[in-house]
Amino acid sequence: MTVAAPESGLMVGAEIMLTVYALAYGGEGIAKHKGMVVFIPGALPGDEVRVRILRVKKRFARGEMLQIIKASSDRIPPFCSQAGICGGCTWQQLAYSAQLKAKQSLVENVLQHIGRLKSIPVHNIIKAASLNGYRHKIQIPFQGETGKVQAGFYARQTHTIVPIEECPVQPAAGNRLFRAVQELVQEFGYSGYDEMKRQGQVRHLVIRLGLHTREILAMLVTGESELPRIYEFAEELHHRIPEVVGVVQNINPAATNVLLGPEFKLLAGRPYYYEEIRGIRYRISAPAFFQINPCQLPSLAEAVLQAAALSGRETVVDLFCGVGFLTLELARHARMVLGIESVAPAIEDALANKHLNDFSNVDFIAGDAGEGVTRLRAKGFAPEVVVLDPPRKGCEPRLLQKLLAWAPRRIVYISCNPVALARDLAGLAEGGYQVNYIQPLDMFPHTYHVESVTSLTRKK
Repeated sequence: MTVAAPESGLMVGAEIMLTVYALAYGGEGIAKHKGMVVFIPGALPGDEVRVRILRVKKRFARGEMLQIIKASSDRIPPFCSQAGICGGCTWQQLAYSAQLKAKQSLVENVLQHIGRLKSIPVHNIIKAASLNGYRHKIQIPFQGETGKVQAGFYARQTHTIVPIEECPVQPAAGNRLFRAVQELVQEFGYSGYDEMKRQGQVRHLVIRLGLHTREILAMLVTGESELPRIYEFAEELHHRIPEVVGVVQNINPAATNVLLGPEFKLLAGRPYYYEEIRGIRYRISAPAFFQINPCQLPSLAEAVLQAAALSGRETVVDLFCGVGFLTLELARHARMVLGIESVAPAIEDALANKHLNDFSNVDFIAGDAGEGVTRLRAKGFAPEVVVLDPPRKGCEPRLLQKLLAWAPRRIVYISCNPVALARDLAGLAEGGYQVNYIQPLDMFPHTYHVESVTSLTRKK
């Protein structure tokens, strides 16, 4: 491990004074010492801080903040008692106006420095509709032996649990459910999960909540298939929290950090909940993807529709369609929309949602996005518009090549990772597409995460 950078004079263990001037994607403050970039967790632009250097590389260093000599004018008291300890909300100490400015800058900077895309208009970020209680999916780890089980969130960059009583970015009903599950785990004598020994009964609680329906789906991720009195546990949970419409067990005995295993078991009620957004009702099952912040979905839908610029005559393909949220929104304005999704339960939900809302110009295909494009192209299917909302890692290079060969007139790219977005946009631009503009949205207040909708058109 490098311990010194001769040009900057930085040494591991050195204590220096720095002034922070920006925020990195990941939430860390950025300062410079004799030209060397130093990343400092917890530091904000405008802070003057005393820092101990922990690591020195060729191009950058990392330090820990020992003292704030002079606080940034944007530094505010956090509203959660666990802020700075819990790894969830990294920017609670940053004024919301400054959060928006930082996210806007993140998108602009990665476009230029990673995508090498100059002069792309980045519209003003759309602020969040709600700053607290917005997170309608939350996963909570459980650790410890029987009678000593702890539950909460992981401390930043660790798997050490920070015990909590409630989370202010989760709705009140979710906090009540969390406390009820904590109590029941103790009453039923279940153990938490030991990651070192790779054994234990309750690994995680996953909570899914309907914003407008107030329905709750509770999923217990367990390391063992058979838990004593598990059906009684589920019924008691429903009794204590009447909004719970279903309790599902996911069985994950694997020695992995992947949250869910392949097997699901219904313990009580139904294996899905309902949500309603902009007059459309959605069925959402436990393993299916749905945006965590439904408060912001109307703004997301409007941004996508604006980028798609539909006249009512187009055929549209919605890649990574999940349960069909955007598919059905697009179908309101297109001749035909086809959704493709690899998660089979999500496709079952999507088909149910099609019939639930009486859409006749929608269909869904289960399968990998790239394979779906290949199959449709082989049949001569040529959409005018393609909408894609890939996972955080972005698109596989082969999928981008298939899109370029398909050559739709317009592409709408939704991304939750500006770095992956910039990389993929560079590939699409090189392949003949004009990046018209990017519309950032704040889907996750008090974190560094930023959503964005990009409009692209094929060059003539």
